[in-house]
Amino acid sequence: EMDFKKVSIIGLALMLIAIIGLSGCGASKAYVDQSVADERAQSSSALAKVEKEIAENKAVLERMQTLHSQLEQKTDLAINQAKGFENYQIIWEGEVYFDFNATNISVDAQAILDQAGNKMSTDRSSVMEFEGFTDPSGSKDHNFTLGQKRATSAKYYLVDNFGINLFRMFLTSHGETKAVDMGDGKSAYAKMRKVKMKLWGKP
Repeated sequence: EMDFKKVSIIGLALMLIAIIGLSGCGASKAYVDQSVADERAQSSSALAKVEKEIAENKAVLERMQTLHSQLEQKTDLAINQAKGFENYQIIWEGEVYFDFNATNISVDAQAILDQAGNKMSTDRSSVMEFEGFTDPSGSKDHNFTLGQKRATSAKYYLVDNFGINLFRMFLTSHGETKAVDMGDGKSAYAKMRKVKMKLWGKP
């Protein structure tokens, strides 16, 4: 009789463990299913976001390509209209100076650029050449980029304040390579930090 009771108790215990185990499996399966569903939802949302960004970037790229095409057409038009361009000569020159490692247009520089803007507005067949220079401080790569930024600042001053078309202006950077040797010292270096402008037009 004692052995029978032991067997019964053990059997009951095993049944309870099996029932609990099955219940636990069901709960775990439901949790896994929910986790997978949540992950899929997040993945779908992320994918939709990426697809939206791709579409937006494609639209921006198409607008840029259209603008580039329009600028090329305008440049070709300007060259075609300026027949005898090889006979153009320099009709005005000016220089604007910059502080150390700076690209912003100073008040003194504005006065010179205003002269350039007025002349370009009067002579609409003229074109402007900008040359950026730096002092020897810094690496060659840095100085080349700095000279280019200075020339760009001067160019966009004329765009913003006089509405000069971009295709009428050309720029280059020499960095430190073509700066006239003014000697050493702060005053000498200050004269090297400049943008030189040449206005080309019909004689």
